[in-house]
Amino acid sequence: MKLTVPHMGLLSVAYTRVLRQHGVDMQPPPKATIKTLNLGVKYSPEFACLPFKINLGNMMEALDNGADAILMPGGYGPCRFGYYGIIQEQILREQGYKFTMSTTDNPDRLSDMIDTIRDISQIRNRYDGYSVFFLILMRMAALDKATALYHYHKPREVNRGDTDQVLKQAIEMIDLADSYTKLFRTMPEVKKMYKAIRIDKSFKPVTIGVLGEIFVVIEPFANLEIEKKLGELRVEVRRGVWLSDWLNDRFRFRPFRRNQTKYATKLAKGYLNFASGGESIETVGKTVLFQKKGVDGVLHIMPFTCMPELVASAVINRISKDREYPVLSMTFDEHVSEANIITRLEAFVDLLERRRNGSISRY
Repeated sequence: MKLTVPHMGLLSVAYTRVLRQHGVDMQPPPKATIKTLNLGVKYSPEFACLPFKINLGNMMEALDNGADAILMPGGYGPCRFGYYGIIQEQILREQGYKFTMSTTDNPDRLSDMIDTIRDISQIRNRYDGYSVFFLILMRMAALDKATALYHYHKPREVNRGDTDQVLKQAIEMIDLADSYTKLFRTMPEVKKMYKAIRIDKSFKPVTIGVLGEIFVVIEPFANLEIEKKLGELRVEVRRGVWLSDWLNDRFRFRPFRRNQTKYATKLAKGYLNFASGGESIETVGKTVLFQKKGVDGVLHIMPFTCMPELVASAVINRISKDREYPVLSMTFDEHVSEANIITRLEAFVDLLERRRNGSISRY
């Protein structure tokens, strides 16, 4: 069995090497490209969102490269993502692909995740299943930490490109850290590499909180590398949605880290009292948090047709008016123009700089 899982940010880096050590013949899809998107768009329903189309393209490329089994996250709730596996399987079979399809039907239950790992690997001992799963989670947290350090250093770097090189090296080092001991030894080295970057400590960059639907936030291809573009505009990104936080809220592998969903729900009171699915409650709650913490503005990104984030978008527009706080919402699909995105980002950053400098008194 050659197993593939659609890409979602750096998640494949967290699990591929570890699962291979335990007998899983992993066949990750190629990195998403315009070819991936075109494949997904060609065979997807027109109304399906961007994550659906990119995932479907991932699956087709992986199957073309020899994979014969697909593992797709499942679930339930207002967000359609949990049901995608069923439709994607039907589309692929209609195109003549031969494969087996598995879904994590309840990704919120630890026991179900352990059972999934045991089903696809040579692990039979339940304790070993827990150990492997939590190592994957810790590797994901390490990758998120390396990304957060990138966000801090990128706008302050003296030599353009230094921070990008360090992030690339950090990802490679964390990928090679295939045990708890190696991982704990690697993270101080990663921090040391970032510390060695020459930065302008006197520079105070504009700060922008990036929020929205988790796939579009963490998958660079889906958002046209928007965080890198902001860094090149000398903006410090404060990401409000992290995959390691999403996992930690469910599995508590970082017990001293605050439950971000519950925290956002508390902050959102008065604006959105009940979650409408996806990351809607986090989008609203973290917008309030960023405003309170003095972050200059919020960039809200989501797939076109995403119902939960459409609800959140309407609510954060109200927050923007109530608190005179700058918010920019962007939707992404296969028709989005990179030139349009860059123009809107530049205008938003210019507005935030003028607002900070007192050139404009109100938003």
